[in-house]
Amino acid sequence: MYLKTKSVEDHQALKIEFGALQLVRSQTQIPVPRPLDILSDTETSYLLTTTLPGQRFGSYIGILSDHDLDTFTRDMQRYLTQLRSISRHGTPKYEISNAIGGPYYDYRIIAAHDYDKERGSFFGPCTDEEDFNNILRTPALPDVFDSTGHNIVFTHSDINMRNVLMQNGRISGIVDRENSGWFSDYWEYTKAHYVTKLHKR
Repeated sequence: MYLKTKSVEDHQALKIEFGALQLVRSQTQIPVPRPLDILSDTETSYLLTTTLPGQRFGSYIGILSDHDLDTFTRDMQRYLTQLRSISRHGTPKYEISNAIGGPYYDYRIIAAHDYDKERGSFFGPCTDEEDFNNILRTPALPDVFDSTGHNIVFTHSDINMRNVLMQNGRISGIVDRENSGWFSDYWEYTKAHYVTKLHKR
């Protein structure tokens, strides 16, 4: 078993992860932990899940053959296709929200805004992509406007070399889903660049 902890102020992030794990397990074949329980005391929140076999992808990247990397790429494409095909229930089709339909928790957005004690580390949900783009707009580039009209799909939002596990040359798990939710179809790609820099082989 694996016990993840956060401050009680960020309990909602663990609720998002719990809900995301349930959703992914029910609609895909992606290897993810089974959520067991979530609870809090006066200072700390806890998420208990099963563990998955394997080591972080980052510890393998330098020793994988081209064939191994091709296999990894095919596995990842298959899992991302499954992830993006998860159907949504109970929230409007164009709403951008977390995995359980509420405000989302995203490191890229948190880093771009001053902390607001009332809002905490959560944003949204946004009624549509235009509303989301207003949150992404930065004072440093006030005339830059993001386009709209993208499909809104279920997204992990934190895929990086720490959150993908490998065993025997195959993906054995994709973990850490507190950022998961319904985002524009480009979000997974741009977030991968935000969290990981990797030199080409």
